[in-house]
Amino acid sequence: MEKEFIKKTEHSVTLNVTAGKIDSFRELEKTTGTVRVYENGLIGVAGCLGEPDEEKLTEQAKEALGFGIPYPCRPEGALELEKHQDEEIIPIPAFIPTMQAFLDRLGELCPRFALSHKIRLEDDRTEYRNSAGRRLVSTGRSISVELLAQDRGSGNLFDTFLVWGGDHFDADELLSYFKMQYDAFCTPADLAPGRYPVVAQAESLYGSFMQHFVGDLYAAGASLLSGKLGEKVFSDKLTIRDDMNPSTACGTCFFDAEGCVAEDCRPVFVKNGVLTGLVTTKKTAEQYGLPNLGSADAPYDGVPGIGFHRLYPEPTAQSLKDLVPGKAVLAVVSSGGDATPDGHFAAPVQMAYLLEDGVLKGRLPQLNISGDFFGMFGKDYLGAVHNDPVEGEMLIAVKMDVDKI
Repeated sequence: MEKEFIKKTEHSVTLNVTAGKIDSFRELEKTTGTVRVYENGLIGVAGCLGEPDEEKLTEQAKEALGFGIPYPCRPEGALELEKHQDEEIIPIPAFIPTMQAFLDRLGELCPRFALSHKIRLEDDRTEYRNSAGRRLVSTGRSISVELLAQDRGSGNLFDTFLVWGGDHFDADELLSYFKMQYDAFCTPADLAPGRYPVVAQAESLYGSFMQHFVGDLYAAGASLLSGKLGEKVFSDKLTIRDDMNPSTACGTCFFDAEGCVAEDCRPVFVKNGVLTGLVTTKKTAEQYGLPNLGSADAPYDGVPGIGFHRLYPEPTAQSLKDLVPGKAVLAVVSSGGDATPDGHFAAPVQMAYLLEDGVLKGRLPQLNISGDFFGMFGKDYLGAVHNDPVEGEMLIAVKMDVDKI
């Protein structure tokens, strides 16, 4: 009989912001424990909320083998590895006054904006052990600022986002970044319809096609990529990974729910345009004869399932100026887009800025953007840039058809 033990502790403090003021906070600490046992091709799972009693959970997991749930009985081999982020971002007692002072300064810099939503500080620890000798420990801290900005008097619930996340907090740097967006927001700009580079978070463009990378759909022939594993499908410039590396995905656990550790903690799905992997678990990988990349997720009391963390596009340029010289569209708020079964993508962009040589020049009217899956990430894929215009940012650029709404 093989066995896995997982213990997770999550601590967070969330501040609620209304009209630029912190009006409430919520502190949450949650500990969960999981034991999985494997025998004769079956899995038994037991989980608990609170400090786990490993012996008791093990007995419950053994009893759960009676449910007859099939699963490969091959835990990962011996390895001891720990990755810790021990430096405190902001002491808890100083969190509220620090962030209120930040909001006060932001309000002075951006007087047209009424700011609301959340600021969150998180501290997580995950421990994994198995009977094959593997012991992994991951701890991480992160802070996220997620503000909805309403242009006072617009009548909208919100008009744009001011969003940032990282593993440190530099108020001056972040204020400069948000002020740059504010100045552009207050400057009207225009753009004739045509084909332009569209710059956005990878999830905004690539995320609509993630289902085509799911192993079950691939094996069933329901994916646009079915039968193309190992083939050159996209642009040489495109390398896409699932980011589980704490240095770039702050607060993320560097191993998956089944104790797998990918090279550089970033499982690769596309490498230099070649489809190299799919979203699987050990079960789906064995069932369909696919590679298991190690990005599974699981509830504390359930069987592992497919998971994904954060898209990591391999950078191809040092700056936005290098990536998209000339005019480009920076898509900030895009809600309601979708892709057809044959891969045609279209989306409205409710909030976009005009970029010229990598610099924000002004706010564009609402737009429609469209393209084709294989074109967007093939001949029309321009590349990716990291840490511009602010540290921690990851943006991709794709040439697309752009029109006004």
